Parts: sequence; C-alpha cells; structure tokens
Amino acid sequence: MTNPTPRQVTREWFLLARPFSLTAAAVPVLFGTALAFKSGAFAWGPFLAMLFGSLLIQAATNMFNEFYDEQRGLDVEGAVGIAGSIVSGRVRSRSVLAGALLCYTIALFLGIYLVLVGGWPILVLGCLSALGGYLYSAGPRPIAYTPASEAAVFVFMGVLIVVIAYAVQVGDFPLYVPLAALPIGGPVAAILLANNIRDLVSDRRGGRRTLPIVFGREVAVLIYRALLLETYVAVAVLMALRVVPPECALVFPSVFAAFRLWRDIAAYSTPRRLDPVVKRTAALHLVFGLLYTAGVLLGA
Repeated sequence: MTNPTPRQVTREWFLLARPFSLTAAAVPVLFGTALAFKSGAFAWGPFLAMLFGSLLIQAATNMFNEFYDEQRGLDVEGAVGIAGSIVSGRVRSRSVLAGALLCYTIALFLGIYLVLVGGWPILVLGCLSALGGYLYSAGPRPIAYTPASEAAVFVFMGVLIVVIAYAVQVGDFPLYVPLAALPIGGPVAAILLANNIRDLVSDRRGGRRTLPIVFGREVAVLIYRALLLETYVAVAVLMALRVVPPECALVFPSVFAAFRLWRDIAAYSTPRRLDPVVKRTAALHLVFGLLYTAGVLLGA
C-alpha cells in the first residue's frame, strides 16, 4: 500500500461516510427542531449538538457496515453501492473500525451534553436510540440482516430522532410530535429497502435474510411503493386532523419525483441500474423533509 496524499485520505473518508445518506440523519433533526421552535423553544447549543451527533452516528454506522460486510465476504472489489476503500486496499479495515469508534465517541460526549441540558427524558430516549443502534448492526443476529431492518429504520430514524430533537429543546414530547414525524419514516425506510433490493443477490450469497430475500423482489417493490404512499397520505391525514398546519401542503409537488421512483424501482434488475434509484430515494427524503419542515415553520 503506497502512502496516500492528504487529499486522497480525505476523499476516502468522505466516501466511507457515504455522504448521500447523511441527510437521512439531518432531516429528522431539522424537523423536530422546527416543531420545537413553533412551540416557542429553541437554543443553538442543543440543536448543533443534536445535528452533529446524528451525523456522526450515521457516518459511523456506514463505516461499521463497510467493515463488517467486508469481514463477512459480502463486499468485493467492484461491487456497487460501497465505498470500496477496504476491499481495494486503499484503507485498512482496522482504520475504518477505529474511525467508526471515534465518531461514536464524539457523539457520546455530545449525547452527555444533551442529557445535561434536557434531563431524564433525553437519557431515556438516548438509551433507546443507543440500544436500537447496537442491535441494528451488532450482536449475533443484527437487525440489518433481517426483514425487520426497514421497520427499525422507520421507528428510529423516522420518529425517534424527531422526538429527541424536539425534547432537547422543550424538555418533554407531547403525542403530536411522534404523530407529526410519521411521514418522515416512509422515505427513510424506502432508502434502505431500495438498497436491499439492489443488493439482493450479494446479500443472499453472504447469508443475509433481508426483506427482499425472505419475501421476494416483487413483494419488496410493493412495500417500497407503500412506503412512498404512506409519506404523502400521512401528511394529508395529519393536515386534516390539524396535527400539522395546512402549509405542509408544500410537500405535495415532490410527489412527481416519487411517481418516477414508483416506476423505476421495478424497471431495473441490475445493481448498477438500481444504484441511482437508491440515491434518488435519498434525495426525495431530503426534499420532502425540507419542504415539510418549511411548512411547519410557515404555519400559524
């Protein structure tokens, strides 16, 4: 292995963090903070700690996936959807593991600050989040290797992060907060499901039992479409029930991007053709989340 330049090192760690996926961690923080702001509570310190903590945990999770998938033989050089830093020999596997642990360590200190600011509700919610993160990627049977991975992501990244982001500002979380978060869960779970549909062949070879492997590609496509549908139906219902303001109708122009994804998820069968669908699903999550957040902020 030749000595890389600082620019090459920076590029590799940028790829290992999988930047297109980091918005999945940022959007729920922004939305939860917007709900808190509209209730009359906002402070920069907890907001920034929550945002950077979420980004660091997401980056660490991506690095852990790269490390463990290579260890289990799931990742090979030239595979689609991976950074490829380990399998190509550009970064040692132990360095990737150390980088992930460093991200987790920094996030831990940010979490301690949030507990000091937010009190026992943040401690309880943070422990639930940490337990979910551990069970998702570690242990004898990680959730990421089972058909339950999309449901776990829906709950933890679609709802729980929103609730925590709200609670660090306000100190508690009324029922309308997790209800308002439900539309965020659909597209973030769809990102993972599109990823698992793309990786169906390699995951089966590596012994994973993801949703597309257990129930079949056709059922997985139907569930992906149902997640996109849930996103917009949930907003309409929440607006009708006055849980979120009518200004949240700002999200509906993004349905045209969802329609294209609805079509394309079934149109392609090779990993290389499906990889852009994964990234476009992440882009939809970002656009939808920003519009939904703007709707809350503009609401009366």
